[in-house]
Amino acid sequence: MRSEFGQSMIELMVCIVIITTALSGIIALFPYIIQKNARIQIQGQAVNLVQNETEKLRALRYYDSELDALGGVQGMSVIRSEGPYLVRISVRYVDPKTSLPPDDYPADISQDTGLKEVTVSVKRKDNVGSQVNLVTYFSKAKPGKG
Repeated sequence: MRSEFGQSMIELMVCIVIITTALSGIIALFPYIIQKNARIQIQGQAVNLVQNETEKLRALRYYDSELDALGGVQGMSVIRSEGPYLVRISVRYVDPKTSLPPDDYPADISQDTGLKEVTVSVKRKDNVGSQVNLVTYFSKAKPGKG
């Protein structure tokens, strides 16, 4: 008569090897998941910062000095530090019909096109994560009555 105890012991050992192999694969993913989670948090902070900066700018009037677009075909750019991030605000005049800079870029305020493109870009100083950009437009035209 054969002993079933020996056979059960072998089955148990095989089962333990299979479970250990499966768990080690899952455990190997944890550092990757933690790193990905940290990048997502960094990206979320950058998105929040770019949205806050854009909202601050949208509260300004069209001719406010922070929305000055004179200076060259690329308009004006300001870069400042905000904690671990760099915030770049670029303002340029664009043609209302094409949304591109006009061929004859305004040299002074009297040649204003009536439409400004404002780009807010946020990037970490240590280059972790990707740059977040938000583009909005400012028009000097008053909204019409519906």
